[in-house]
Amino acid sequence: MHGLSLDDVTVRFGNVTAVDAVSLSIPRGEVFALLGPSGSGKSSLLRAIAGLEPCTGEIAFDGESVMRMPPHKRRFALMFQDGQLFPHLDVAGNVGYALRVSGGATRPAVAERVGELLELVGLRGFEGRRVTDLSGGEQQRVALARSLAASPRVLLLDEPLSSLDRELRERLAGELHDILRAAGVTAILVTHDHDEAGVIADRVGILDAGRLVQTGTLAELRADPVSERVGRFLS
Repeated sequence: MHGLSLDDVTVRFGNVTAVDAVSLSIPRGEVFALLGPSGSGKSSLLRAIAGLEPCTGEIAFDGESVMRMPPHKRRFALMFQDGQLFPHLDVAGNVGYALRVSGGATRPAVAERVGELLELVGLRGFEGRRVTDLSGGEQQRVALARSLAASPRVLLLDEPLSSLDRELRERLAGELHDILRAAGVTAILVTHDHDEAGVIADRVGILDAGRLVQTGTLAELRADPVSERVGRFLS
């Protein structure tokens, strides 16, 4: 099954190697979580995949290299920690923004797609709400719907729940698991929360000092860590 593949992807900032020769295959429809301590290279790798950070090596989707493609041509959507919603637009305006800008969809088609996505994230009927009037959890679900609007080949999630309180994060983690499966999207989630990764992702990869040292389900990694350092990190 095709999907996203990385081969010896390396990101350097001057003399500092942030991502060190990472190779990884993520089949279509799989949700993969990147775990690691602060400074391990998680966000740098995510940005390299999105095309926002120069890198060496190879990044391909369905066997086609994206290395020479600018970010908007890759059809990889990146959702940031704070959602980055447009405060001057209502919920429907935010979710349908990418579709309107591309100019490839009629107004009725945009409205239909917005309705489908708000149904998916549990916010049907919120189309006319101001995003500034929404709760933090509702804003993140709007940001997720907006990320999915243009049917990205890969959805990249950079700690999407980190700004929320613990109780809300735990509830939304389960919802995010269900939403991503229903959307059928290939996704990479960056998080520092082990339990969050276990709830949302099919597999987990551990990054340590820029290197991908182990992959598997969270249960597999905890049962048989590749090193004492990884075992301590997952405990």
